[in-house]
Amino acid sequence: MKVNEVLKLKATDLNHNGYGVARHNNLVVFVPYLLKNEEANVKIISVKKNYSFGVIDKITKPSKDRVEPVCKHYYECGGCSLLHLNYEAQLKHKLDSAQRTLKKLGNIDLEIKDIYGKDQYHYRNKVQMFYSQDKQIYSGFYQEQTHDVFKLEECYLQTKTASKISVTLDKILNKYQVPIYNEKTKAGLLRAILIRNNQKGEYVVVLISKEDKINNLDRIVKELVKEHPEIIQVHLNVNSKSTNVILGSKTKELYFKKKFIEEIFDLKFELNYNSFFQINYDVMLMLYKEIVDKVKNLKIKKAIDAYCGVGTISLLLSKYVSEVIGIEVVFEAIKNADNNKKINNIKNAKFILGKTEEKLLSINNIDLLVVDPPRKGLEDSLIDTIKQKEIKHIIYVSCNEATLARDLGLLKDEYNIKEIKAFDMFPNTNSLECLAYLERKPKAK
Repeated sequence: MKVNEVLKLKATDLNHNGYGVARHNNLVVFVPYLLKNEEANVKIISVKKNYSFGVIDKITKPSKDRVEPVCKHYYECGGCSLLHLNYEAQLKHKLDSAQRTLKKLGNIDLEIKDIYGKDQYHYRNKVQMFYSQDKQIYSGFYQEQTHDVFKLEECYLQTKTASKISVTLDKILNKYQVPIYNEKTKAGLLRAILIRNNQKGEYVVVLISKEDKINNLDRIVKELVKEHPEIIQVHLNVNSKSTNVILGSKTKELYFKKKFIEEIFDLKFELNYNSFFQINYDVMLMLYKEIVDKVKNLKIKKAIDAYCGVGTISLLLSKYVSEVIGIEVVFEAIKNADNNKKINNIKNAKFILGKTEEKLLSINNIDLLVVDPPRKGLEDSLIDTIKQKEIKHIIYVSCNEATLARDLGLLKDEYNIKEIKAFDMFPNTNSLECLAYLERKPKAK
């Protein structure tokens, strides 16, 4: 096998990145956009010791599950990876992939019961876009595996209104010739934009700049809000560092009409522009209903909500437990959580600032632990503490089935894994949200 060689290949599977998996002389070839059971002429672009990569030259036998991507940017943008696969087949692929991962990394044979999904398009309530400049200023996403921005004309993940806001702002920025930040030269000011919305159709816009002074900023904001009265807040975030981190630590308010409130069931949550919140509202409701329904029947006295963020799960559970304690390492999130407790007049919840693996050590008589960690999963020290505390019930929410499989594998000697369910929080991408319920094994007599 050589680079630039064209081979006739058939994909026998999809991997966790959504690449077609084919074989030639026992060597695995990964082919983006090639679907399971499809045959194609594939041009080899990279050859490694144990595998290689190819690109489709021509599909000779298409899959029945192949669809024409609805977005014109699909093959240049890295935001979606499964838009060429019909939605039912996407769900099946994700379920199969998660099942294999659980077996391979955690030696877990338990079948994932269900996968829940809803709307395939326009589900994201938060989006970040970047600025670039050719003859005109424009916003968009990075092309796949680059920091080259393409001009965004449509997006089927974010809301239609978010796209319209970004297009309007592009026009205003061109009118006032705002200097755009250049990653290579470090010249210019405006770097990116963050837009988030709630279910009422209200929007918060955050401009991210290298410095806190931009000429004509008041006029820019005034014209933007006039064109889009659904905008209730505009902020300027300052990030002067040369870093891949988008947001800086300093922010100033440019426009404020009202607080940004989101509702979950019968509770209200005030959010900052950078507060963690699930990006797919409808699937989030399915996930949280599953958690609440489970806890309703457990007769819990003391519950811990680890990585609690702004207190969503904590406050939702407060109605069904005697006491709930949320733990979070981000100071602003704890402030949000305490405020949300007051907004909803909840008395049996409290929030602690700190690392879960440290704070959990001093809390006794825990009946239920809910964990919703970042993609890296649970720290070894936290798993040790969980075992030591002999917590009876665990609900594990995960956005990474690989680290979920690893952690469940480490807990399964002490815990029965009762059920696992999947939630398609991120349609058209490879990501999947999972919910696992664990119960402490009785002590041997």
